[in-house]
Order: sequence, then structure tokens, then C-alpha cells
Amino acid sequence: MANTNPMKPSALFTERAIQLARHSTPYRDPIARVNWERLSRNAFWLPEPAISLYGTPEYAALPLDIRHALSHYEFARFLDAGVWLESLFLERLAKAAHTGPMETRVYHLHELREEAGHSLMFLEFFARSGLRDTIFLQQYDWLLTRLGRQLPFRSTLFWGAILLGEEVPDRLNRYIRLHAEGVCPVAVELSVLHSTDEARHISYGRDILKARLDASGSTTRRIFAAVLSMLLKRFVTTFYYPPESLYREAGLPDGPWAARARANGTRRLFVAHCLGPTVTRLRGLGLPINWP
Repeated sequence: MANTNPMKPSALFTERAIQLARHSTPYRDPIARVNWERLSRNAFWLPEPAISLYGTPEYAALPLDIRHALSHYEFARFLDAGVWLESLFLERLAKAAHTGPMETRVYHLHELREEAGHSLMFLEFFARSGLRDTIFLQQYDWLLTRLGRQLPFRSTLFWGAILLGEEVPDRLNRYIRLHAEGVCPVAVELSVLHSTDEARHISYGRDILKARLDASGSTTRRIFAAVLSMLLKRFVTTFYYPPESLYREAGLPDGPWAARARANGTRRLFVAHCLGPTVTRLRGLGLPINWP
């Protein structure tokens, strides 16, 4: 039976914040939960099918040590992009923690603690991995950065962008969790710890977005879906398609590696597999997302 008395977004913010804050209360620093002694450079840091060149003849011809190195650099860049994205969210959460009902302020502080913990865990990984963090720490997508800083915190578009920013990397984390055999245990632990917290953040964002969409008309939804489709493609490029410089740093010979990754049909299928559930859920909210 349809809900004839849908909860207002402001009330949903408060109710979901109370529920999720309870689950966030037994917090433990993720750095202390990782068995760092198991970090190894002589193993893959990503399942091989999650490497951008996997499935190409050029990748198959690479020696094992170079394939290992490529997985190291792609995983490290994935974490670095996570630091970039979480830094934007931290900026907004810090401001939100000073406004609104007490219940939502408390939950935003829980999110602040968790997101900061993720970034600290990633930076600890860089320090222990032997990879120079100055190779990463890049300037990522300018439009996503600007929107993350300037969109009104309680706007529908902000929560749509936040949901995509959490879902797109989380789908890769989930893939790593499910295909951990042969992957360095520390990389798997980072993915598990990260996605465990993100499940709450994603649930919160999804509920808020749904409540706002329930109050909007079909034309507004179509326009909103077109914008989200564009943002989704930019998030996918950021997290799933490395720049040419990464392949050089990983020790690959000169070649148009980034272009090969973009043209790699196996890669496109992998990304479609990872993001399929996200797109399905968005379409279930009445958003005709245009992807892939």
C-alpha cells in the first residue's frame, strides 16, 4: 500500500540521524584495527579484473612484477581520490555540525569522525607502503570540487552528488571484499573498514534524497536525472580511469595506456557491473539515469 503520509525531509533527517548515531557510537580508530604487518609489495592490491588494463593483450604481456606495481598505483590513487572527496565532505559536515536540530548535529559529528578516520587510515597506508604520496595528492575534477563546496547543504542536488560520491568508490570496495583471494590482506582490510562505515552514510543520503524526490514533479526529476547522469560519468572517470602519469610511475613502458584503458571493453563491462546496483536504485527513485 502506498504511503499516504510521507515524512517531511526535515523530520526524516532527524529520525535517521538518531538511528544511525546509535550504530556509530561504538567507534574504534581504523588505524588501530588494521594488521599493518601484512602489507606486502609482492602481491596484488586489487583483484586483477579491477585493474584498468585487465583484458587487453598489452596487459597480458606485462611481467608479473609490473602488473603488481600497476595494481599498487591504481589502488593508491583510488585511496587518494577518497581523501580528496572526503575532505570536501568534511568541510561541509564541519559547518553543518553548528546548525540544525541537535540530533542531526550529533550524527554529522559521527560522520566527521568516521570520514576523518578513513582519510587518516589511507594516509597511514601511504606512509607504510613505500609509495611516495607526492605522486598522488592531485587536483581532481574541478566541477565536482566546486559543487561539493558551494551547493547548499540541504539541497536535493547536494545530496544527490554526495550519494554518488559515496556509492561510486564503495562499489569498488565491495568488489574487493568479494574477490579478496590473492589480494594483499591490508588492502582488503582497508576496503572492509571503509565500506562498513559508508553503508550508514549511503543509507542516510539515499533516504534524504528519496524524501526530497517524493516532493518533486516529473519535470524536475528529469532535469535532476540529467545532471546526476553527468556527475556520475565524472565520478566514474575519477575513480576508475587513471591518468597517463600513473602508468609511467608504475613502470610501464611508454605508450597510450590511459587511452587503452578508456577503450578497453573489459574495463567498461567491469565498471558497468560495479555501478549497476547504484544506477538501478536511482532509477527506482524515478530518476531516468542515462548510463552507461
